[in-house]
Amino acid sequence: LVGFFAFMETVLGPIMPFLRRELDLGYAVASLHFSAFALGAVLLGFFGDRLVGRWGRRAALWGGAFGVATGAILLISSPSVWGTIPATFAMGICGALVLITSQAVLSDRHGEYSAVALTESNVTASACAIVAPLLVGASAAAGLGWRAALVLPVLALVLLAARFFSRTLDLPPNAAADDAPADGPTLSPLYWAFWTLVALGVASEWCIGYWGADFLADGTGLSRPAAATSLTAFFAAMLVGRVASSRLARTLSPAVLLTITLLVAFLGFPLFWLSPGTLLALAGLFLTGLGIGGVYPLGVAAAIAAAPGNTDAAAARLAIGGGGAILIAPFVLGALADRVGIGTAFGIVAPMLLAGLALALVAGRSGRR
Repeated sequence: LVGFFAFMETVLGPIMPFLRRELDLGYAVASLHFSAFALGAVLLGFFGDRLVGRWGRRAALWGGAFGVATGAILLISSPSVWGTIPATFAMGICGALVLITSQAVLSDRHGEYSAVALTESNVTASACAIVAPLLVGASAAAGLGWRAALVLPVLALVLLAARFFSRTLDLPPNAAADDAPADGPTLSPLYWAFWTLVALGVASEWCIGYWGADFLADGTGLSRPAAATSLTAFFAAMLVGRVASSRLARTLSPAVLLTITLLVAFLGFPLFWLSPGTLLALAGLFLTGLGIGGVYPLGVAAAIAAAPGNTDAAAARLAIGGGGAILIAPFVLGALADRVGIGTAFGIVAPMLLAGLALALVAGRSGRR
């Protein structure tokens, strides 16, 4: 289910060049699709733990997944932005419900190894994210159109539900008898430090994930199908980074790993952004993805670990940070691209990575104290 959500979140980037051409959209208007998706996640973050407590974790998880599928069907069947933007909003709010529920379940079930479990779940997410641009590019090249790339995951969800829907999920450790959410401990300053770091990491990741295909098409001369397919390098590198993080998380703390991964991303991004040639740009894209891949799962694990006994609320508030980052950062980049060009606009990613690196160092020292 995490992989299904990751595919649907990621696929918005590779389909955007096709949707922009089909609906004759500028960068700023096109970015409203990303913003609508993110707005849904932000809103869900304010009350998601209440929904989980009222409905139960199984209903929240599967209800959210099929809500995403419904939004995807609306997206591929709508002839204008008046349908496509609300569709992505539905995908965002329902997808966030899937994400926060899965994070809370894994954290409660695996305890001190939650960083490993969450990182491994994000390995699956990365694998499915890699499939998204490949499937879009292959569908377009084969003449099936970009819409075909959203049909297969919906069919996969139906098969997944047929196999696993009856499985029960763990209750949160502080749940009341009637499944109403109990009041947990106050979220600590250390939690909010990692929350901010997660937001910065998500902002950087999705600026590249959503606009990377357009940057490659406009800045390197690649065709749109080739640019969409080339974005696979970013998601493949994220997969490698998350696999490595899941192994290293058995021996190193999330704070230490966050410092390492953000440093790698910060060193790789200028190579992607400033290189004049396609090969160097793709090498920089891979290195950036390698570093940024572990930021989200490690940051989530560190944040939830800083909120013991309050995992549902901690996971829900993380959706506000992550969703808010997706809501603001890609839209700002798109609006800047309309004014100064997408190449110059991409420069906003560098200070976000630097700020995240500084915060990892500070939060790591605070956590050790």
